[in-house]
Amino acid sequence: MLGRGVVPDVDSLAYLAPDLTAADLALANLESPLAPVLPAPDSTYNLCTLSIRADLLPAWGLDLLSLANNHNQDCAPDGTADTRAALEAAGVTPLGPGMQPVYRKVNGLSLAFLAFDDISSPLDEDAAVQSIRSARLSGAQVIVSIHWGMEYQGGASERQASLAQAFADAGATLVWGHHPHVLQPAAWIKPAAGSSPAAGSTLVLYSLGNALFDQFGLDDTRQSALVLVTLNTEGVIGVRSVPFEIDIANSRLVQPDAETEKSIRDRLNLP
Repeated sequence: MLGRGVVPDVDSLAYLAPDLTAADLALANLESPLAPVLPAPDSTYNLCTLSIRADLLPAWGLDLLSLANNHNQDCAPDGTADTRAALEAAGVTPLGPGMQPVYRKVNGLSLAFLAFDDISSPLDEDAAVQSIRSARLSGAQVIVSIHWGMEYQGGASERQASLAQAFADAGATLVWGHHPHVLQPAAWIKPAAGSSPAAGSTLVLYSLGNALFDQFGLDDTRQSALVLVTLNTEGVIGVRSVPFEIDIANSRLVQPDAETEKSIRDRLNLP
């Protein structure tokens, strides 16, 4: 998030820079839409910020940004269009909202990225499943970003679990969630027998919490992790977490102490 109480600069994500820049692709959910001129905020929950801040995103090493969330119209009336334009001008690829995948090829591996929102209104599950299945049948490994779940809940809801199973059955390789603002345990989900065109189980990151954000209330909203995922034609073959804390006063990500680092990994349920 680049707006409200966050005052970002080129060093805000410096703690993660080695991993972000080494990755073939780095993804995030952009919670603050972008506009050339800020509208008068209608509440403290309006996260709209200036388009010029989009230039920080590639400087941090980010490549693809999901726009499928309940704040993408905070810069109304042209919120999503302005945000997409700002990202594209900065050289960053926007994802969603919608059912159309973005395809990339990395070292010969075909990848399809989809971004869904189940918070602004209930997701059309049938359409989402069809999009995943079609992308998988094209030969791509499918990565799904989804805004879902309940804020500040430490575990996945029944709705999250149900959608995750449907996505796994449709052939998703990796599902990556956000909206709860706190970590939720990751899970490996096995597709129902005969349902999925994918090989192996689906890695579901139910919620990665916050990255750069300004929420003071709970310790959990200031503790999260970057997750490094390695894929091949069979699916996920490696996963590693990089715990961090948010220094809200300085709009920075910082290294946690050893006890907090262990706690983050335990909550995330990943090495």
